Amino acid sequence: MSVADVISGGGLGRRLRWMDALRNPLGTACHHAYGSPVLAVVYHAVCDTVPDHLKHIYRPRTPKEFTEDLDFLLKHFEPTDLPTVTGSAMGGPEIRRPSLLVTFDDGMREVAEVAMPILRRKGIRPALYLNLNFLDNRTLFYRHKASLLAERLSRLAETDPRRAVCASTLARAGAAAADPAAAVMTVSWHQRDVLDEIATVLEFDTAGFLADEKPYLTRDEIADLMAEGVSIGAHGFDHPNHRLLTPEQRKREVTGSVAGIRELFGPGCGSFAFPYSDEGLHDSLFGELYGDGVDVTFGTSWPRRGGPQRRIQRICFENGPAPAKQQLVKRLLRGGAGNLKRALAG
Repeated sequence: MSVADVISGGGLGRRLRWMDALRNPLGTACHHAYGSPVLAVVYHAVCDTVPDHLKHIYRPRTPKEFTEDLDFLLKHFEPTDLPTVTGSAMGGPEIRRPSLLVTFDDGMREVAEVAMPILRRKGIRPALYLNLNFLDNRTLFYRHKASLLAERLSRLAETDPRRAVCASTLARAGAAAADPAAAVMTVSWHQRDVLDEIATVLEFDTAGFLADEKPYLTRDEIADLMAEGVSIGAHGFDHPNHRLLTPEQRKREVTGSVAGIRELFGPGCGSFAFPYSDEGLHDSLFGELYGDGVDVTFGTSWPRRGGPQRRIQRICFENGPAPAKQQLVKRLLRGGAGNLKRALAG
């Protein structure tokens, strides 16, 4: 038996693991829970005042909260970037130390305007996952449209006849609720045409909103970010829930959007982040995707032991005002209280 074998598998190796765990118990627990030393986190926007198109979907972090999240995470994880994570997942140099990958979905303009100044100060190069149809503010994400309509519905008087018209329209689409503002937020990707009917009733001008508010980044703005070391990946064409797609639709959405992002931003942009989650998708799909030009994929479900190394999971901290520390520890405990114990045992 070689010295390397003794160190890696014997008592000394276990003592070294204990020393690493004592120095950084959170990093050790995350490494074991996720099967990787990389903690990948996902945000959408950072802003003090939540715009109406986000208001009814999730709660973005404020600049102060985002800064505090990063300060906490950087105490336990070294910043890394997407090329390093992708290279390691595809058989390149192994990442050994607890590392942090920051990602953003949907290509919101607040990333450039609010988040990037904070990230620059912290020395973090994030990855942005873009929907091809939203680039340059060409189309509006159906969930963003639903949130805008929900806000308008919530401001209507109870006696306003438009409430009843919208409630009836939503009920016909199967999106019934006592409050039409709540009902409109249940409209699915497959039902999204009904949002245009509601917009007509409420006299909401989608094209005018896109032209005036410009909620999404443009290709020129993305090119400027890439010049700073920001990485780019695909998030699909228009953000469907993949669990509701046929296998053919799912594969076209992934491989087609990755090809489109590569064409626009370069051959290195070969990763894909699943909208919502990749939970429930069969491992065979990922084998097909990786064989068809997709480098790595990201989801937001709990990692499966023994799954493809190129299938990486992220954690989102936009689930309420609790700080990243509290949300991360809660997630680790929910995933199994024995994570740290098993990590130390090796």
